[in-house]
Amino acid sequence: MISLDQVVADTQALIRIDSQNPGIQEITCGQWVHDRLTGMGLTPAVMSVDGARSNVVATVSGGDAPRLVVLAHLDTVPIGKGWTRDPLGGEIDGGNIYGRGACDMKGGLAVGLGLLEALIRRDVTPAGDVVFVATVDEEAPDMAGAHSLVASGVLRPTDQVIALEPTGTKLRIAQMGLRWLHLTVTGRMAHAGRAHLGIDSAHVMARIVDRLKAHVAGLDHVDEILGRPRFTCGTFAAGVATNVVPPTAHASFDVRIVPPMMIDDVVPMVQSIVDEVLADFPGATCEISPQGAARPPVRAAEDALIIKGLRAAYLAEQGTALPQGDDDGHEAYTDASMVAALTGSTSCTVFGPGSTDRAHTADEFVPIADLDLVSRVMWRMVSDWPTQSKETPS
Repeated sequence: MISLDQVVADTQALIRIDSQNPGIQEITCGQWVHDRLTGMGLTPAVMSVDGARSNVVATVSGGDAPRLVVLAHLDTVPIGKGWTRDPLGGEIDGGNIYGRGACDMKGGLAVGLGLLEALIRRDVTPAGDVVFVATVDEEAPDMAGAHSLVASGVLRPTDQVIALEPTGTKLRIAQMGLRWLHLTVTGRMAHAGRAHLGIDSAHVMARIVDRLKAHVAGLDHVDEILGRPRFTCGTFAAGVATNVVPPTAHASFDVRIVPPMMIDDVVPMVQSIVDEVLADFPGATCEISPQGAARPPVRAAEDALIIKGLRAAYLAEQGTALPQGDDDGHEAYTDASMVAALTGSTSCTVFGPGSTDRAHTADEFVPIADLDLVSRVMWRMVSDWPTQSKETPS
């Protein structure tokens, strides 16, 4: 079994390492993980992502069954404001561990480390290789760690992939598609007392946001798991002074889609709304710039070994079916999603400790009970992993 005490201690230690992204602050966290794996007797590979940052990969060798690839990322979002606890303290209170990254996803990272250590200490040879990957840059638009992992050729077509991201210990079998866009509207500056001589870029942008919000809400695409498409204007800035007609406006858009929409449909959809609005503001222009990686919707196959294995292990541990249903989808995009998108694999999923509702918030926490349950399910799944040829398609 995985040692819960060690998982808790590792979660606390990881929280106390500042690995906020943007930036390359995962380096210290990656070194800690490398040293932890080395201390188990493993020889982890350090795989450069962009010269300054590296994924860390370690393998416990097994038999001929398909490999289990366990993904966890090293970075967190910025700490932000509003905390009532030390965000880098790893404090335990009321059965929860608090700190930035507690659930997203240093708790899951600790479970992955615990799984490898349990296999080594118990001298267990798993049915198939168990490959642990700690990635960088998951919280950034480019998801450079996942892209580098796929480009490196480390993954195989038959690999069964799980990201131990926060899901409230529910199975997340599908993920929404996601496209980030930056828009710049250019109008014409004028004195506010002679506003009719200018073109109010803020007004133009506001009209685009309003119409796009209504358009996305009116789309008839409804996925049985993921629900409806979603649109958020995340940032909006315009103008130079209160008494000046704003010459430029900037906004960032978050557009989340569901099948049958394709990720390549997003920019043309936004462009059509922009064109409609610009027709009402002669002389105004708008530039649309996609940001980061395109992230199409993905879904694991019901008969994928990783899905069947998780369900069977959860049932064996809890005596009930692994929770699923209308909330079975996942709004956030994970390394597992990106691996699926880049490779076409239908054997990638997400299951982990902590709730997505607590991720990226002040006073973020992960319940110790979740760490325990996910540890037990992962150990059971690896213990019961069926003997199967590595060449068997998933």
